[in-house]
Amino acid sequence: MACKIDIGVAFDCAAITQAGIGNYVLLINKEDLDNGAITEDAISHEIETITLDAGTYAYKFEAPKGSVHIIPSSPLRIVTAIDGFDHTIDMRAVDVSQLSRENIAKMRFQKVVAIIPLTSGGAMMYGRNVGLRISDFQENPGDADTGGTIQFILKTPDNDAPEKYPPHLIESTFDVLTLVQ
Repeated sequence: MACKIDIGVAFDCAAITQAGIGNYVLLINKEDLDNGAITEDAISHEIETITLDAGTYAYKFEAPKGSVHIIPSSPLRIVTAIDGFDHTIDMRAVDVSQLSRENIAKMRFQKVVAIIPLTSGGAMMYGRNVGLRISDFQENPGDADTGGTIQFILKTPDNDAPEKYPPHLIESTFDVLTLVQ
């Protein structure tokens, strides 16, 4: 099999990666991420490390069926000034405790950043520059199909400028679960 295209894109025909995402989302308060430190590779610009200040952590929200219940997207938003991207995470969370409900409600006012693991290794960060807020919350505890999960949507706020870039890649050498307490 010949694979000759290699202009700005490295494609290895012998090692095709499996697409998909993991079964959880890590959420970090935007302010905590801003107060921490991020290092990027000088050539690829992928995130190499994320360091949060002592006492600040990422919080893990699990979904029952991974990519079936976590739907990330980043549609282009055309605006008068500079076009950008609306980062969006539509997910169903398994934990429906009162504390989870309260944390989800706080995201109406508190911006967060979301990290989603990729099955091929590495992860993607949504909301790095602008942050995400909750824009929808639904639960139907009597619906056997949804199993009592909570569905919520996090997105770039409509009244904020869009993100300048698509979601940011995090290198596979960085274990994002080190950000969780």
